Amino acid sequence: MMPSEIHINHLPGLTWQTTAFESSLNPEKADIWRIKITDFIPYLAILQPLLLPQEIEKVFRYKQESDQHRSLIGKAVLRILLSNYLNVDPKAVQFKSAKNKKPELENNFGRNLHFNISHSGNWVLIAIAATEVGIDVEEMNASFTYQNLLSFSFNLQEIDFIEKSDLPYQTFYQLWTRKESLLKATGKGLVDELSLVPSLTGVHQNPTEIIGSAESWQVLSFPVDENYVGSVAFMPVKTVLAFFDFKL
Repeated sequence: MMPSEIHINHLPGLTWQTTAFESSLNPEKADIWRIKITDFIPYLAILQPLLLPQEIEKVFRYKQESDQHRSLIGKAVLRILLSNYLNVDPKAVQFKSAKNKKPELENNFGRNLHFNISHSGNWVLIAIAATEVGIDVEEMNASFTYQNLLSFSFNLQEIDFIEKSDLPYQTFYQLWTRKESLLKATGKGLVDELSLVPSLTGVHQNPTEIIGSAESWQVLSFPVDENYVGSVAFMPVKTVLAFFDFKL
Protein backbone atom coordinates (compact mmCIF):
# COMPACT_ATOMS: atom_id res chain seq x y z
CA MET A 1 0.00 0.00 0.00
CA MET A 2 1.40 3.37 -1.05
CA PRO A 3 1.98 5.86 1.78
CA SER A 4 -0.44 8.77 1.76
CA GLU A 5 0.74 12.29 0.93
CA ILE A 6 -0.15 15.90 1.59
CA HIS A 7 0.03 18.15 -1.47
CA ILE A 8 0.39 21.84 -0.62
CA ASN A 9 0.22 24.79 -2.98
CA HIS A 10 -0.87 28.41 -3.30
CA LEU A 11 -3.33 30.13 -5.63
CA PRO A 12 -1.80 33.59 -6.23
CA GLY A 13 -4.97 34.94 -7.77
CA LEU A 14 -8.53 33.75 -8.30
CA THR A 15 -11.95 34.92 -9.40
CA TRP A 16 -14.78 35.07 -6.89
CA GLN A 17 -17.95 34.33 -8.84
CA THR A 18 -21.13 36.27 -8.12
CA THR A 19 -23.42 34.17 -10.32
CA ALA A 20 -25.84 31.57 -8.99
CA PHE A 21 -24.24 28.32 -7.93
CA GLU A 22 -25.00 24.72 -8.83
CA SER A 23 -26.28 22.89 -5.78
CA SER A 24 -25.03 19.46 -6.90
CA LEU A 25 -21.67 18.29 -5.58
CA ASN A 26 -19.54 15.33 -6.58
CA PRO A 27 -16.35 13.86 -5.02
CA GLU A 28 -14.18 15.90 -7.38
CA LYS A 29 -15.70 19.31 -6.62
CA ALA A 30 -15.69 21.69 -3.64
CA ASP A 31 -17.22 25.15 -3.27
CA ILE A 32 -15.67 27.99 -1.25
CA TRP A 33 -17.97 30.83 -0.17
CA ARG A 34 -16.82 34.28 0.96
CA ILE A 35 -19.06 36.44 3.17
CA LYS A 36 -18.15 40.04 4.01
CA ILE A 37 -19.56 40.83 7.45
CA THR A 38 -20.15 44.56 6.96
CA ASP A 39 -22.25 43.86 3.85
CA PHE A 40 -24.76 41.88 5.91
CA ILE A 41 -25.20 44.02 9.03
CA PRO A 42 -28.24 45.77 7.41
CA TYR A 43 -29.87 42.32 7.14
CA LEU A 44 -29.45 41.18 10.75
CA ALA A 45 -33.21 41.33 11.37
CA ILE A 46 -33.74 38.98 8.41
CA LEU A 47 -30.94 36.58 9.35
CA GLN A 48 -31.53 36.23 13.10
CA PRO A 49 -34.84 34.29 12.77
CA LEU A 50 -32.94 31.58 10.88
CA LEU A 51 -31.09 30.66 14.08
CA LEU A 52 -32.42 28.37 16.79
CA PRO A 53 -33.04 29.90 20.24
CA GLN A 54 -29.96 28.20 21.72
CA GLU A 55 -27.86 29.48 18.83
CA ILE A 56 -29.09 33.04 19.38
CA GLU A 57 -28.32 32.74 23.08
CA LYS A 58 -24.78 31.63 22.24
CA VAL A 59 -24.33 34.53 19.82
CA PHE A 60 -25.21 37.10 22.46
CA ARG A 61 -22.81 35.64 24.99
CA TYR A 62 -20.11 37.51 23.08
CA LYS A 63 -19.42 40.84 24.76
CA GLN A 64 -18.25 42.64 21.61
CA GLU A 65 -20.92 43.63 19.10
CA SER A 66 -18.56 42.83 16.21
CA ASP A 67 -18.20 39.25 17.50
CA GLN A 68 -21.98 38.94 17.80
CA HIS A 69 -22.44 40.10 14.20
CA ARG A 70 -19.74 37.77 12.90
CA SER A 71 -21.22 34.75 14.66
CA LEU A 72 -24.83 35.49 13.75
CA ILE A 73 -24.12 36.20 10.09
CA GLY A 74 -21.86 33.17 9.75
CA LYS A 75 -24.40 30.77 11.28
CA ALA A 76 -27.29 32.17 9.25
CA VAL A 77 -25.48 32.13 5.91
CA LEU A 78 -24.19 28.61 6.57
CA ARG A 79 -27.77 27.44 7.13
CA ILE A 80 -28.95 29.23 3.96
CA LEU A 81 -26.19 27.67 1.86
CA LEU A 82 -26.66 24.15 3.17
CA SER A 83 -30.43 24.38 2.72
CA ASN A 84 -29.86 25.19 -0.95
CA TYR A 85 -27.53 22.23 -1.45
CA LEU A 86 -29.95 19.93 0.38
CA ASN A 87 -33.07 21.48 -1.19
CA VAL A 88 -34.79 21.87 2.19
CA ASP A 89 -36.07 24.75 4.30
CA PRO A 90 -33.22 26.54 6.14
CA LYS A 91 -34.76 25.75 9.53
CA ALA A 92 -34.67 22.03 8.68
CA VAL A 93 -30.85 22.18 8.68
CA GLN A 94 -29.65 21.00 12.08
CA PHE A 95 -26.11 20.47 13.37
CA LYS A 96 -24.30 18.18 15.76
CA SER A 97 -20.74 17.95 17.01
CA ALA A 98 -18.53 15.16 15.70
CA LYS A 99 -14.91 14.35 16.58
CA ASN A 100 -13.24 17.16 18.52
CA LYS A 101 -16.44 19.20 18.26
CA LYS A 102 -16.22 19.51 14.49
CA PRO A 103 -19.74 20.50 13.35
CA GLU A 104 -21.59 18.28 10.92
CA LEU A 105 -25.14 17.79 9.70
CA GLU A 106 -27.63 16.08 12.00
CA ASN A 107 -29.53 14.91 8.91
CA ASN A 108 -28.02 15.00 5.44
CA PHE A 109 -31.35 14.16 3.73
CA GLY A 110 -29.68 11.45 1.66
CA ARG A 111 -26.97 13.75 0.31
CA ASN A 112 -23.25 13.23 0.88
CA LEU A 113 -22.44 16.72 2.09
CA HIS A 114 -19.62 18.04 4.27
CA PHE A 115 -18.83 21.59 5.32
CA ASN A 116 -16.51 23.71 7.41
CA ILE A 117 -16.58 27.36 8.46
CA SER A 118 -14.01 29.91 9.63
CA HIS A 119 -14.17 33.60 10.42
CA SER A 120 -11.72 36.38 11.18
CA GLY A 121 -12.21 40.13 11.26
CA ASN A 122 -14.55 41.16 8.45
CA TRP A 123 -14.72 37.83 6.63
CA VAL A 124 -16.38 34.43 6.95
CA LEU A 125 -15.32 31.53 4.73
CA ILE A 126 -17.46 28.43 4.23
CA ALA A 127 -16.33 25.31 2.37
CA ILE A 128 -18.87 22.77 1.12
CA ALA A 129 -17.86 19.48 -0.49
CA ALA A 130 -18.88 15.86 -1.03
CA THR A 131 -15.94 14.68 1.09
CA GLU A 132 -14.35 15.91 4.31
CA VAL A 133 -13.12 19.49 4.09
CA GLY A 134 -11.48 22.07 6.35
CA ILE A 135 -11.05 25.81 5.93
CA ASP A 136 -9.32 28.62 7.79
CA VAL A 137 -9.12 32.40 7.30
CA GLU A 138 -6.89 34.84 9.17
CA GLU A 139 -6.52 38.60 9.16
CA MET A 140 -2.83 39.36 8.59
CA ASN A 141 -1.99 41.67 11.48
CA ALA A 142 1.45 43.22 11.00
CA SER A 143 1.68 44.16 14.69
CA PHE A 144 1.00 40.64 15.98
CA THR A 145 4.07 39.14 17.70
CA TYR A 146 3.94 35.87 15.80
CA GLN A 147 7.58 35.17 16.71
CA ASN A 148 6.38 33.82 20.05
CA LEU A 149 4.62 30.97 18.25
CA LEU A 150 7.36 29.92 15.85
CA SER A 151 9.21 27.34 17.94
CA PHE A 152 5.97 25.68 19.05
CA SER A 153 4.10 25.72 15.75
CA PHE A 154 6.73 25.31 13.01
CA ASN A 155 9.72 23.12 12.24
CA LEU A 156 13.17 24.58 11.55
CA GLN A 157 12.70 24.60 7.77
CA GLU A 158 9.38 26.44 8.08
CA ILE A 159 10.83 28.96 10.54
CA ASP A 160 13.70 29.65 8.16
CA PHE A 161 11.23 30.09 5.28
CA ILE A 162 9.15 32.57 7.28
CA GLU A 163 12.12 34.60 8.50
CA LYS A 164 13.70 34.86 5.04
CA SER A 165 10.51 35.77 3.17
CA ASP A 166 9.90 39.31 1.93
CA LEU A 167 6.93 39.75 4.28
CA PRO A 168 7.49 37.36 7.20
CA TYR A 169 4.25 38.12 9.02
CA GLN A 170 2.19 37.36 5.89
CA THR A 171 4.10 34.13 5.35
CA PHE A 172 3.45 33.17 8.97
CA TYR A 173 -0.31 33.53 8.46
CA GLN A 174 -0.25 31.63 5.18
CA LEU A 175 1.52 28.63 6.71
CA TRP A 176 -0.62 28.80 9.84
CA THR A 177 -3.88 28.62 7.85
CA ARG A 178 -2.54 25.62 5.94
CA LYS A 179 -1.91 23.68 9.14
CA GLU A 180 -5.21 24.65 10.70
CA SER A 181 -7.33 23.88 7.63
CA LEU A 182 -5.79 20.39 7.41
CA LEU A 183 -6.41 19.65 11.08
CA LYS A 184 -9.97 20.95 10.81
CA ALA A 185 -10.61 18.76 7.77
CA THR A 186 -9.51 15.60 9.57
CA GLY A 187 -11.37 16.54 12.74
CA LYS A 188 -8.17 16.37 14.73
CA GLY A 189 -8.21 19.99 15.90
CA LEU A 190 -5.10 21.84 17.04
CA VAL A 191 -2.48 19.43 18.36
CA ASP A 192 0.55 19.68 20.62
CA GLU A 193 2.79 18.49 17.76
CA LEU A 194 1.75 21.32 15.41
CA SER A 195 5.32 21.67 14.12
CA LEU A 196 5.02 18.16 12.62
CA VAL A 197 2.06 19.16 10.43
CA PRO A 198 3.52 20.17 7.03
CA SER A 199 2.82 23.62 5.60
CA LEU A 200 5.50 24.38 2.97
CA THR A 201 4.61 24.25 -0.72
CA GLY A 202 5.32 20.79 -2.13
CA VAL A 203 4.46 17.14 -1.55
CA HIS A 204 4.93 15.73 1.95
CA GLN A 205 4.54 12.32 3.49
CA ASN A 206 1.41 12.28 5.60
CA PRO A 207 2.12 12.27 9.38
CA THR A 208 -0.92 10.03 9.87
CA GLU A 209 -0.80 9.80 13.65
CA ILE A 210 -0.50 13.57 14.01
CA ILE A 211 -3.32 14.68 11.71
CA GLY A 212 -5.62 11.74 12.47
CA SER A 213 -6.12 10.59 8.87
CA ALA A 214 -4.38 8.11 6.57
CA GLU A 215 -5.83 9.65 3.41
CA SER A 216 -3.97 11.79 0.89
CA TRP A 217 -4.91 15.47 1.12
CA GLN A 218 -4.60 18.63 -0.92
CA VAL A 219 -4.08 21.95 0.87
CA LEU A 220 -4.39 25.22 -1.05
CA SER A 221 -3.90 28.72 0.31
CA PHE A 222 -5.37 31.76 -1.43
CA PRO A 223 -5.92 35.51 -0.96
CA VAL A 224 -9.28 36.50 0.49
CA ASP A 225 -8.48 40.19 0.08
CA GLU A 226 -5.33 42.27 0.49
CA ASN A 227 -5.36 41.85 4.29
CA TYR A 228 -6.68 38.30 4.69
CA VAL A 229 -5.41 34.87 3.70
CA GLY A 230 -7.32 31.60 3.59
CA SER A 231 -6.49 27.93 3.18
CA VAL A 232 -8.65 24.92 2.39
CA ALA A 233 -7.87 21.21 2.83
CA PHE A 234 -9.76 18.56 0.91
CA MET A 235 -9.61 15.19 -0.82
CA PRO A 236 -9.16 13.69 -3.31
CA VAL A 237 -6.09 15.59 -4.45
CA LYS A 238 -7.50 16.47 -7.89
CA THR A 239 -10.64 18.12 -6.54
CA VAL A 240 -11.79 21.16 -8.54
CA LEU A 241 -12.51 24.28 -6.49
CA ALA A 242 -15.04 27.01 -7.23
CA PHE A 243 -15.00 30.34 -5.36
CA PHE A 244 -18.19 32.35 -4.73
CA ASP A 245 -19.19 35.65 -3.15
CA PHE A 246 -22.39 35.10 -1.18
CA LYS A 247 -25.18 37.59 -1.83
CA LEU A 248 -28.71 37.70 -0.45
